[in-house]
Amino acid sequence: MRHGSRLFVRHTLAAALLLACGSIALAKPGADPIEDSAAFALGDALVLPGPDVEKLRMEDSKAIGGPYRYGVQIPVADLRISEKSFGRWSETADLAIWTFELVSPAARTLDFHFSKLSLPAGSLLTLRGEGKDNIRFIDPAQLSGESFWSPYVIGERATIELRVPKALRQHAALELASVTHGYRGLFEEAQTGLKSGSCNVDVACSAGNGWHDQMAAVGQYTFSSGGSSYVCTGTLMANTGVTSTPYFLTANHCMSTQTVASTIVVYWNYQGANCRAPGSSASGSSLAKSIASHSQSGSTLRATNAASDFTLLQLSSSVPAAATPFFSGWSRSSTAPTSARGIHHPSGHEKRISTDNNALTTSGYLGASGSSHWKVGNWESGTTEGGSSGSGLWDQNKRLVGQLHGGYAACGNTQSDWYGRLSVSWTGGGTNATRLSNWLDPSGSGVTTRDGYRYSGYFQKTTDVTVSDNATVESSLAVSGRNGNAPSTLRVNVRIMHSYIGDMKVDLVAPNGSVYTLSNRAGGSADNLYQSYTVNASASVANGTWKLRVNDNAGGDTGFIDAWGLQF
Repeated sequence: MRHGSRLFVRHTLAAALLLACGSIALAKPGADPIEDSAAFALGDALVLPGPDVEKLRMEDSKAIGGPYRYGVQIPVADLRISEKSFGRWSETADLAIWTFELVSPAARTLDFHFSKLSLPAGSLLTLRGEGKDNIRFIDPAQLSGESFWSPYVIGERATIELRVPKALRQHAALELASVTHGYRGLFEEAQTGLKSGSCNVDVACSAGNGWHDQMAAVGQYTFSSGGSSYVCTGTLMANTGVTSTPYFLTANHCMSTQTVASTIVVYWNYQGANCRAPGSSASGSSLAKSIASHSQSGSTLRATNAASDFTLLQLSSSVPAAATPFFSGWSRSSTAPTSARGIHHPSGHEKRISTDNNALTTSGYLGASGSSHWKVGNWESGTTEGGSSGSGLWDQNKRLVGQLHGGYAACGNTQSDWYGRLSVSWTGGGTNATRLSNWLDPSGSGVTTRDGYRYSGYFQKTTDVTVSDNATVESSLAVSGRNGNAPSTLRVNVRIMHSYIGDMKVDLVAPNGSVYTLSNRAGGSADNLYQSYTVNASASVANGTWKLRVNDNAGGDTGFIDAWGLQF
C-alpha cells in the first residue's frame, strides 16, 4: 500500500492568509497536532491557523500500512451560538437564523466536530463549502447524542448556518470543538501524487459484473484520533435474524475504542458510473464529489480483537434508504476460498474492485506463523492501498470471509495482502466484546454461512439482457407483497453496460402501462449507465410486473442490462 502526497496553495487569498497565520508544527504521534490554536478574525470570518503540511507530508511518506491520514484537527475555543461570541443572529417572521463563517487557508476539505449540538424540532443546520452544490444539511433526526461529527465540505472556506423556529431558539445548542483541515483530497479532484494508483479497477468495469450487491455493502468512512483524521473502508453485515441492524465490519488497526468509534462519518455510493481503463490516465484521475452524497455519523463499538484485526461497529442510525444498502452475506468456514474479490476505497478515493483468481492460503499477518489471516498471493487485477484498510474480502460464493489488515501489494508489483479471517474473528477473544458470533448470530443458530439481503421493499433483477444495435429490449421485474400504489419517491437503480450511452433511451414501465423516461440519449460520449433515479409512480399499483425498457437508436455500439432495481 503506497503513501505520499504534496500540496500547493491554490490562490492568492489562501497564500496571504497562510502567511498571516504562520506555520503550526505537528506534535508527537497521538498528541494534538496543532501546538498553537490561535485564530484571528478577517472581516466576519474566523481564520484558523494552518498546519505544517511539509512535516505532515514527510510523516505520511514514512508511514507503512495503517489507515490513510487526510487531515488534522484544529481546535476552536469557546465557539458557540451566542450574541457575545462569533456569528450573528437574524430573524424572519418565523425563524431565528444564526450564521458563522470560517477559513482554514489552503484546506482541500473541512469537516467539523461539534462538542454539543442540539436541534429542536423544525431546525436545520447547514454547512456550505466553496462552489456549486457543495452543501450539507443536518436535521434533528441525524443526531444520536450530545456531540456530532459532520460530513465534509469542499474548500478552505465554510459557512455554518442554523435555522430554528423563533419560539424554540432557547432550546438550540451548538458548540464547535474543532475543525478538520483536510490537507490531501478525498472527494474532489486530486493533485498529482495524491490519487490512488491507475492500476485500480473501477467497480463499473467488467470485473464488477455480478458483484453489485456486495458493492452496495461497502462504505468509505472517516474518523479522528490523536488530533489527526483518517479514512478506512468497512462493510455492512447481514445477521441471522435478517434485521436491518447496521452492523459495520472494519479493521482493529483503524479503530478499537468507543472514543474513536463515536467520530466516524460513513459515505455510501462513492463510485463511478463508467469503467476507466486500468492503467490509463483516466483511471488516475478523480471523480466528482457529488457521487458521495449519502452519509451518516456516529457508531457504537460492539466487538474488536487485534489477533484477526477486526472491529464490528453498530452505526448510530439506519443506512439512508436512498443509498440502497445491501447487508453482505458471510462465511465463517475454515475452507480456503478458491478465488476472491476485494472491494475498497484506495487512498480514500472512489470504490474499486480487486480480483484474485487463485485459492487463498492461511498464515499469520505478513507471513508470520499461525492461521489468523487469509493470504492473497497476488492480485490478477487491481491492488490495495492506504484507505483500503478494513475493506472486505469475498469468496467465490460472494460471501465475506475477512477484512483487510495490510500487505505489500501496490500498482507495479505482484506482492501479497493479508485479511483477518472471519472464521477466527467469529470466536475472537471469547467474550461478546471480542467476537462476532453473538452479534451476527444473535439466536445462536450455529450456521456457518449467511446470504446477504436488502432492506424490505427492495426488488432487483440481475439477469443480463443484451442491448443490440437499433433494437428495443425489456427486462421484467416482478413486485409482490406491497400495499396500494407505488410511492411518489420510487427509487430506480440502473446499471447498463454500453459502449455509448448517447445511443440509448431508457424508460421504466409500470404495471399499469405508465412510462417514465429515465434517460433520453443523454450522457454524451460516455460509456455505461450506472445511475439512480427518483420517479413519482404514485399513479400505478405497486404489485405487478415492472419493466426496464432500453432502446438503442444507432449502430456501432452495443451492450447489456447488467442489473436494475426498485426501492419502495
